[in-house]
Amino acid sequence: MSHEGFRFDDYHLWKEFWSSLNGGWLDMNYKWEFEKFWGKGAQPETVVLPKEDFDALQKRLAEPPDPATIEAVKRLMNRKTPFEND
Repeated sequence: MSHEGFRFDDYHLWKEFWSSLNGGWLDMNYKWEFEKFWGKGAQPETVVLPKEDFDALQKRLAEPPDPATIEAVKRLMNRKTPFEND
């Protein structure tokens, strides 16, 4: 991203300049956005897995995917959307 168009004497551009430097602008406001959607004081859920379940999940993620699953996903992605004409 180029910032050569920004001049620091253009005070109305300061917010846009600093926001553009930080790609995680929305992440910085995550708690505020979360509370705006779910209500003030809402807390995100925490998922706690037992060690055995976590290890099993890690093992499963390291294995190659099932070929049937790959084919099913390919068929799903190649389906026409409801608004496409035949």
